[in-house]
Amino acid sequence: MARRGRGGGGGNPGLFRPILQWLRGPSRSRGGGAPPRGHHGGGPATPRPHTTPRYHRQKPMLDKYRHETDPRHPANPFPGRSVRRLSPQEREAHRVFIDGNGRLRRARDGSLYDTQSGRSAWGGQRAIFVMDGRGNIYASNHHAPGQFHHSSLAGGHPVAAAGELSVTNGRINYATAASGHYQPGPEHMSNLAHEFSRNGVRPPIWDFQGPRPGGRPMFA
Repeated sequence: MARRGRGGGGGNPGLFRPILQWLRGPSRSRGGGAPPRGHHGGGPATPRPHTTPRYHRQKPMLDKYRHETDPRHPANPFPGRSVRRLSPQEREAHRVFIDGNGRLRRARDGSLYDTQSGRSAWGGQRAIFVMDGRGNIYASNHHAPGQFHHSSLAGGHPVAAAGELSVTNGRINYATAASGHYQPGPEHMSNLAHEFSRNGVRPPIWDFQGPRPGGRPMFA
């Protein structure tokens, strides 16, 4: 099970750097990616995916999901079903980025991202998301048990952060660590806190329970 709360990291000083940056306030530094690649529909320039490794504390997918793509395997946790794993090209269609005004947008067309029509396994008006070690975020309003999961967005690879997003017309309301496939701990969600901060936003980040009775904020 993932650890909850603000602590964790076993005294690793690398864990506290992003937390301190979070507490000190947002930074507008962006870096790490290639130059923007043009405009879409009058929106801002869409940045290319980040290519520089940035977050080294990553969480592999839980081993019990290793055979989830094989509907005939006896160890498949979703008997008779096959979970889809996206190719790199398909993942790019799900990439989102934070623009210069702190709004979350779809990389495929520059439109403002919104989760009001989305639904995760843990609640409505939410999207599932993963973030890779370079700071690229991939999100989907579609979450179907046994068909499409966090592992779909990540292609089954380790993630720097994973969970849910609540977004209204591009404004990020909050994020959670709700991912059964990855169960990220505070040391992983601090990666997301840092990525938010370096892009000038500071929405609260909740634990697995999210903003519900029993839930606790990791970063607020």
